[in-house]
Amino acid sequence: MYHETALDRWKRFTYIDDLPEEISPFRELLEEYSKVPPGETDELLIKTRRKLWEVAMYPCIGRWSFLNLRSVQDSHFKTAFERLKNSTGLDMDSSSTDTLLDIGCCVGQVLRKLVHDGIEPTRLFGTDLHSEFISIGTELFDDEGCGLTFAAGDMLDPEDKALDTLDGKITIIHAANFFHLFTWEEQVKIGMRITRFLKPGVTNALIFGRQIGTHNPRERDGRKKSFLHNQESFQKLWDEVGMKTGTRWRVQVGISEERRVDIPGFGDMDRYIRFGIYQSAL
Repeated sequence: MYHETALDRWKRFTYIDDLPEEISPFRELLEEYSKVPPGETDELLIKTRRKLWEVAMYPCIGRWSFLNLRSVQDSHFKTAFERLKNSTGLDMDSSSTDTLLDIGCCVGQVLRKLVHDGIEPTRLFGTDLHSEFISIGTELFDDEGCGLTFAAGDMLDPEDKALDTLDGKITIIHAANFFHLFTWEEQVKIGMRITRFLKPGVTNALIFGRQIGTHNPRERDGRKKSFLHNQESFQKLWDEVGMKTGTRWRVQVGISEERRVDIPGFGDMDRYIRFGIYQSAL
């Protein structure tokens, strides 16, 4: 008799064999930015996903979510784009020049989309826990030396100095499918680490993205504990970050009721959310 293993069950809920139908924006990015022939994009993506899954069996990899570029239509993303587009000055240390860091950047697809849409690559930075994701991204987009800056490191490890190269350089941070992976205490540590990325003297920093949230804030049990937020709890968390770092933040959360979260370990009250975290004057 066959007994389903924990790994088999995880893959059953988090791995989809076939490419999704609605990935035309990603195909276009490969064709226009990387000059991949149209007939070769799907095979390249299948090959790339296989490599990524071997590194980490994340739902965003197994379900092809990393191909989703719909987030660029989010209002917070549009705000970030306009700030990057309208920044002035060539001095990267100038506080008048906005820069964006993509946390948990995976293959750097969002950064390549920004470059394709006209943002100067030297204003764009990416970080991920897995250095392999970054190198796989460079191979996927075939753009070694493109001007983007990447750093692989662990934001929870105080002994990991790999991310120090980003300190004091950032004004805008994008974090998709990221905070919901961690406990409250870990999210506070991440928030404190984020403030070190910010340019000295910046007063209008923006942190935005999407993740799984909930109508009922709680610590989620499972293979790895994590804390899920609504508007009030996420504001409370960033109040704590602000208290510990001498900063102040205003949180805006939008909850989607369009579809339920059908990933193991999530409940009926859990929803996909988009958020913006705005720095406020002290």
